[in-house]
Amino acid sequence: MSDLQEGAIPGVPDPGSVGKGLGIGFGLTIAGGILGLVLLAVYIGMVILLGIGLVQLCWIIPVSLSYKKRRETETVKGILIAAGITFLLNAGCWGMAGVVMRGPMH
Repeated sequence: MSDLQEGAIPGVPDPGSVGKGLGIGFGLTIAGGILGLVLLAVYIGMVILLGIGLVQLCWIIPVSLSYKKRRETETVKGILIAAGITFLLNAGCWGMAGVVMRGPMH
């Protein structure tokens, strides 16, 4: 058996896949959320849960750089897409919470 994947070009590194990156990105974000729940007793969990959109940079940047070093550019794209979706959902939720707490603007 050959070590090459079917359809792979010899000498060209596998760029990974966006789907793989999405799975890694969302998996890490879910793990971060679980860690935040576990650490709620120490108050640092509150920062992780409430600011997951920004706090995720602590694990997204090192993981994406690791895959970039392996030249899995498509996987890096997926990881960054997952981080962007998480950030936008978090920002949207905080935006809605601000509107609800202040009331409608006149």
